[in-house]
Amino acid sequence: MPRFLVLARGTMEARKNIGAAKESFVELSKLFRAKGATILNAYAVMGTYDYAFVTDMPELGDAFELSAMIGTLGSLECETYPLMPLEELFNAI
Repeated sequence: MPRFLVLARGTMEARKNIGAAKESFVELSKLFRAKGATILNAYAVMGTYDYAFVTDMPELGDAFELSAMIGTLGSLECETYPLMPLEELFNAI
């Protein structure tokens, strides 16, 4: 299953109510499960992004759809990147 890195920032409204972050994560997890995707790891990040998620998604189209759907939650803005294990890269070159 393809793996992706999702980097997310809380919206200004979400930052005003950081206590709701846990609820937002629960909603995010539901979106992923509904598409057959899994959040493997979730991290808080200091810097440009507030959160980083390593995910498995069935296919590239699901990654595009989920990335767009995350914005509909109203609490996160995200960027999604495909990941490749270094071993696979080194075998490919």
